[in-house]
Amino acid sequence: MGLKVILCALILQCFPLVAAHSVEVRVVTAQWLGYADAQGEGYYFEILKRAFPEPQWQLNIMVVPFARSIQMLQHERADIVLGVYRGDLRRGSYSQYPVEMDKVDIAITPAMARDWQGLSSLTHRKVQAYLAYGFDRIIPHTMYYEESSSLEDMLARLNEGRIDAVLDYRPGLEAATRKIGEPVNYVIVDNVLNENVYFGFADTRFGSSLKLHFDSVHKQLIDDGVQERLFNEVQQKLGLKD
Repeated sequence: MGLKVILCALILQCFPLVAAHSVEVRVVTAQWLGYADAQGEGYYFEILKRAFPEPQWQLNIMVVPFARSIQMLQHERADIVLGVYRGDLRRGSYSQYPVEMDKVDIAITPAMARDWQGLSSLTHRKVQAYLAYGFDRIIPHTMYYEESSSLEDMLARLNEGRIDAVLDYRPGLEAATRKIGEPVNYVIVDNVLNENVYFGFADTRFGSSLKLHFDSVHKQLIDDGVQERLFNEVQQKLGLKD
């Protein structure tokens, strides 16, 4: 029996009326500039919609803070979560292949920038990031690490010399910097942390069937160069690639 037949059988077991009605999939994500927004647009959705196209599938998209997106999946209030690292989920599974390599940037003081030696320069420094990003889990150096719900507030603290660094992404850092409206006393260093990013699937029978289906289509998108093309397009739109 072919893989596609097996996948269809699994989904039919979960939704017997799939032939007559679209299969609803509850998708939860944080808002990621260029990658996922409240209108269901961005790189992550370009990948997802190719695996779950209309009219066979109906994606019910919820945009919530990152920490809540993880909670919703683990409490079975969502079927798929977008944009997670391995280790983010206590319950659930990850796509077989990464959807991207996450490249994290950092805002640091000019003095730190002059002596920057990579992530080891953050040892015993006051470092902040957005809620639930959990960079302290993947950075192998001891930091005074805290998380906040406001990027502008974090950058204001950095500008005032109250902290040493803010981990985030250049587009967001630049947008928040413009809102501060003061002389800026920090610089942005690109690509200080690289980590694979995955889609997560609920620890349910339906979630498992969605993962099997997604992994099959996703592998084809990678082999055909579609994922790389879509990723390059979003990088160009964000001004991160020529």
